[in-house]
Amino acid sequence: MAAHFLQEFPDEGEPMRRCLINLTRFGDLLQTQPVIHAFHKQGDNVSLICLENFAPAAELLEGVDQVLPLPGGSILARLMRDWRLCADDLAAWIREARTQLCPDEVFNLTPTAGARLLGRLMTLPTEQSGAPAAILNGFGMDAHGFGRNSSPWGSYVQAVTARRGCSPFNLTDGFFRMAGCSGLADNTLRSPATHDIDRAHKLLEEASECFAPAGENRGYVAFQLGARADARRWPVEHFAALGRILWKEARLLPLLMGSAQETELAQRCLRLGCPGLDLSGRTSLPVLAAALRQCRLLVTNDTGTMHLAAGLNVPILAVFLATAQPWDTGPYQENSCNLEPRLDCHPCSFNTPCPHNHACRHAISPEAVAELALSRLGEGTWKAGPRVSHEARVWLSKRDEAGFMNLRSLSGDDDSERGLWLHTQQVFYRHFLDAWTRENEHTANKENFSASAFANLSAFPLESARGQRILSIAEKTSGMLHLALEQGRLLGLRNTEKNRNAFLVTCSRVAGIFADSPDFVPLSLLWRTAMQEHGDDLPAIFRFFELLRQELSALVR
Repeated sequence: MAAHFLQEFPDEGEPMRRCLINLTRFGDLLQTQPVIHAFHKQGDNVSLICLENFAPAAELLEGVDQVLPLPGGSILARLMRDWRLCADDLAAWIREARTQLCPDEVFNLTPTAGARLLGRLMTLPTEQSGAPAAILNGFGMDAHGFGRNSSPWGSYVQAVTARRGCSPFNLTDGFFRMAGCSGLADNTLRSPATHDIDRAHKLLEEASECFAPAGENRGYVAFQLGARADARRWPVEHFAALGRILWKEARLLPLLMGSAQETELAQRCLRLGCPGLDLSGRTSLPVLAAALRQCRLLVTNDTGTMHLAAGLNVPILAVFLATAQPWDTGPYQENSCNLEPRLDCHPCSFNTPCPHNHACRHAISPEAVAELALSRLGEGTWKAGPRVSHEARVWLSKRDEAGFMNLRSLSGDDDSERGLWLHTQQVFYRHFLDAWTRENEHTANKENFSASAFANLSAFPLESARGQRILSIAEKTSGMLHLALEQGRLLGLRNTEKNRNAFLVTCSRVAGIFADSPDFVPLSLLWRTAMQEHGDDLPAIFRFFELLRQELSALVR
């Protein structure tokens, strides 16, 4: 089992050459900044492989010594013409990358099959140098092409990434833990270069002169109008109304941020009477960062721009709609304000048609958002009055005692069933994953667990239907795991077909209970991942069962 976890390196006094692989989008790429900071702080040389179209974002990452853009678009284009030419191109690129970087470790932060394969190929020794093969950590791949994760936290991140919206942890904390980093995660991005700052100033000055008389404009507020999907986008007319309020009440001029593909949204916002400057498609990512630094506030959907502002310490007011929720993809910045519509159906499930005609998009009014924004701009604090609290669940980002980015409600939702269950899950999964990480087959029977370290349901409304459901599942699966352990011990003594079938049936029943439970979605996914990864290692499976049984028993204690 020990071989499954993060591999250790000998302390030879030389800096490690670590190559990170992140083949995700703009926002997810920025969320790896704390991992880069942690490796750089301990003296490692850090290189990064990212997709070519997001390589400009790497200029904003502090502590990266070298960036290798992967030409994903051209490789795919070659694949459409002739897969053999595509394979030749990719092989040549990997040979050059291995020779150039000579990594001691390749750490893959993207759980796709393509990224896992790239990570494995990057660990092969270079013919020219004769250097030993690098170590592959993070989301890996074994010699047979099966996915292998180097830590339980990696398995957890893989599981919840497949079902965004089900995790009680910010994705940034998940990356940080799976990389084996300790201490507080530092999300601070690199300050924009002087020439990017000058370019941003020139854009703002030229546009401001066209709009506002000298001295009338008291500053800027940024609007990010677009989102990954229309269902997750606050309406343009709401942004326009908000812009009018902020200009009238605070003389703050909105800057409409976005890509060239979002220019139509910006132009529509201006046509609706929003006083503002259209910067969509007019800034590189570094210039966008410089422009954000000039703003007193960013009002945004769940976007990469939001994560950029978080790393630049720009105050954030974010709206989470449809499948988006702030618990897992929220800004990694203390004192950011996050809004969810106060609807029982939010957040909704992925790949499921909305039966309410996307009512969540219109549930939070521009007047409510303006009330929050003006309190922050005028008094320096977020104040959720009755109107805001009636329309939205309002969450303030705060670090908890364990250093994780957590959420505290400004609208009385900490004591709601959902709020209590999310906080309970944080303790439950954190302790379980940390315990599983620490464990190995040599110390499996030596650790004594203290009940005080576990999550419990003492504060949860167990008289409710959901409380009874959670309690029932925890009690039932705890008992079945105990049965599976007894069957496993018997299987070790007598490896007969009857004993194997009995053990497998119990495992299948536990998996089915978790899979059918809307309250244990992360655990259902983690169970499946663990069984796939350790299917050939019964001692590891038994220890996983024992840790999980103890956690579930303590949960209902």
